[in-house]
Amino acid sequence: MKCDDLIRLLEQEVPLQAAESWDNPGFLVGDRQKEVKKIMITLDITNEAAEKAVEEDVDFILAHHPIIFSEIKQCTSDHFLQKKLLKLIGHGICCYGMHTNYDTCRMCQAAAKKLDFLPEAPLLEASDQSLREENKGIGMIGSLKEEKSLGDFAKEIKKAFGLASAAVFGDIETKISRAAIVPGSGRGMAEAALQKGAQVLVTGDIGHHEGLDALDMGLCVIDAGHYGLEQVFIDDMEELLKERLPECEWITYKAGSPFQII
Repeated sequence: MKCDDLIRLLEQEVPLQAAESWDNPGFLVGDRQKEVKKIMITLDITNEAAEKAVEEDVDFILAHHPIIFSEIKQCTSDHFLQKKLLKLIGHGICCYGMHTNYDTCRMCQAAAKKLDFLPEAPLLEASDQSLREENKGIGMIGSLKEEKSLGDFAKEIKKAFGLASAAVFGDIETKISRAAIVPGSGRGMAEAALQKGAQVLVTGDIGHHEGLDALDMGLCVIDAGHYGLEQVFIDDMEELLKERLPECEWITYKAGSPFQII
């Protein structure tokens, strides 16, 4: 399969128009005419992920986070990112980022499958009218299948996503039945969650002050880490490629959280 054919397939499933205006998803590195036989799916194209792609003779990396976010005015070995780009280009490896467009179209459904949770609507509606009509957007609001304590829900999340820990803001005995879930970073989404009736916000990247502010508003928070929930991207896209591209070989690279709590 040509790289360009693979790109068209990906963009049929997850259109670029679904991305936020500040984002930079899409085809970012490589030759559209490259023959793609082996694909690697990962969350981030770190140095380690790039090395793995080289070792495994990968032709195409499908990542959640785009390898290039900001403008690049040169590409030399003097800068860590540009050095990585040179390595990938030198080995003929194409790179594609599927970021907020994936968040809008598939992320929440993939996360909800792992939980005792019934999604009802996006937390933030998509900016594109056609996607709003399809009930697409960032995050999700919905109900638990049965009421449970905040602590038990946090344990359920840890088990479902294979996490070593989760930070809980609020009394773990608090009974909850309605939640807002935002895989990745949910900073600044506490008010939206409250407006839609959530009793707890499940997300990542919540700092000390955001957590205290949420509690003062009357909202509990479960911080499962940025990687913690977003990792569903890898399994979801592996399942999609298995179904749609049986002729290609693929591997997954799961680096885990970039930090450890000791």
